[in-house]
Amino acid sequence: MPRPARVVLIGFMGSGKSIVGRLLAARMGWQFADTDAVVVEREGASIARIFEAKGEPGFREAEARALRELAPRRNIVVATGGGAPAQPGNAWFFTTSDEAEVAVFHLRVSLASVRERTHGDRGRPLLARGEAEVKKLYEGRLPLYERLGEGIETDGRSPESIAEDITRRLDSPTRRRFAGDSA
Repeated sequence: MPRPARVVLIGFMGSGKSIVGRLLAARMGWQFADTDAVVVEREGASIARIFEAKGEPGFREAEARALRELAPRRNIVVATGGGAPAQPGNAWFFTTSDEAEVAVFHLRVSLASVRERTHGDRGRPLLARGEAEVKKLYEGRLPLYERLGEGIETDGRSPESIAEDITRRLDSPTRRRFAGDSA
């Protein structure tokens, strides 16, 4: 099975999408894009400031624009924000179309690891909602992530081993098809 035109990494905040994405792109000789970084660059403000000025809806609109901007690109690894797949208007980005095959990988992370990895990170406005709300958000998104992407465990693993695992799966002649794939 040929490699897809786009590899997309999804998962909850703190799952390692950005660092794994950079490593994966380097291994593949592809470009890398982080939708959060694209939004920050285009808006000229941090995510926290965007949430403060425009609220979550304003941030989600900017995120959707970033996805539209990245969609035509080929040979690219894209790390999306944790909420991008949860927005109904973004579903098209995570599925294979007539124009391009898309491989989606869900970087699985436990809630305990999320807490450990994001503790004190003021750049993540959703963490300010409190422990109960973060847990609810995490539990609500998991089924969607599992439906859209092939799961990759991240707890207790180095970003390098995760990128290597994804590369191996992409190169496998029996690569599993999942909800992100058509056919």
